[in-house]
Amino acid sequence: KLPRAKWFVHDPLDLDIHRRAASQAFGASVVPQFHFDKAKVIVSLDCDFIGSEEDANNHIHRFAQSRKLEKPTDSMSRLYVAESLMTLTGAQADHRVRVPASAILPLAAALASECGVNAGSQPKPTGVDAKWISECAKELRANAGKSLIIAGHRQPLAVHLLAHALNAALGNLGETAAFGRT
Repeated sequence: KLPRAKWFVHDPLDLDIHRRAASQAFGASVVPQFHFDKAKVIVSLDCDFIGSEEDANNHIHRFAQSRKLEKPTDSMSRLYVAESLMTLTGAQADHRVRVPASAILPLAAALASECGVNAGSQPKPTGVDAKWISECAKELRANAGKSLIIAGHRQPLAVHLLAHALNAALGNLGETAAFGRT
């Protein structure tokens, strides 16, 4: 009846950003898998991984494992959160900073620079104490191979690529950040 009719689908949430960013960062079609249970320091860049992000049920379980103390010598993971809205993840943070969503990229770039990753030319992050960034970077460097940086689905591709670059520079690939083939 309508030979020129077309069907369009629009998804208001881009939950595929994690796969697209990882595939672009590593040059192969991959799906990231985040092992919060193996991380000693976690940095969330506007990522509500225990709330609104995809696979939250696994993230919750793994994050809870990283906060569990089974022996007196155990230590809990540290959670740094930079976010624009209060989230379930932010409510669990040891160190939380509230910034506009547009300030996450400059914050991620400043964090990357502090960790020795070339983040290109980004403006200085506004509304964030430089001490927060330097302390976060210090803990990331001290826990290389046992840290995790993750970006949320509301953030642009550039933030996700910086998170992957940080994870790579800190030796987290294959440890706290793994990638399965699609």
